[in-house]
Amino acid sequence: MSAYEIIEALPSAEEYNQLRQKIGWRIHDLAVVQDSLPRSLYGVCLRRGGELVGMGRVIGDGGLTFYIQDVIVAPEHQGQGCGVLLMKRLMHYIQTHAQHNSVVGLMAAYGKEGFYERYGFTRRPNEKLGAGMTIFWRKENPTTPHSDGSTIPL
Repeated sequence: MSAYEIIEALPSAEEYNQLRQKIGWRIHDLAVVQDSLPRSLYGVCLRRGGELVGMGRVIGDGGLTFYIQDVIVAPEHQGQGCGVLLMKRLMHYIQTHAQHNSVVGLMAAYGKEGFYERYGFTRRPNEKLGAGMTIFWRKENPTTPHSDGSTIPL
């Protein structure tokens, strides 16, 4: 692990998209990434030999709601404790800045739920909470899909 350097910073837009692409996630328009990343509340990068091999960030309003986003480790560095290093820093930020009853959320990649449970996150759905929901917004889609397959005009 000593060959890794963890830095409290955000990656460049290019590095961000490259890392997402390495794990099979879609990439975003560079101008959007350049505009969006600095709006994060907190970010950490994991580097090895100067190369970005992992990252994570916290987004939200800084008081009521925090959201852990983009916890990514390049495939060739997975299983070596890199995710743990990132999450320790992210959770330290949360512990330092969250208020009593703040909501801290994340959306775990499929099969990674157990990793986040060790930090106190709860699988959904359960007896108290619904499944949670997500929409991956598409500009070319002038309607919103409805649960029955129909669409609702925007």
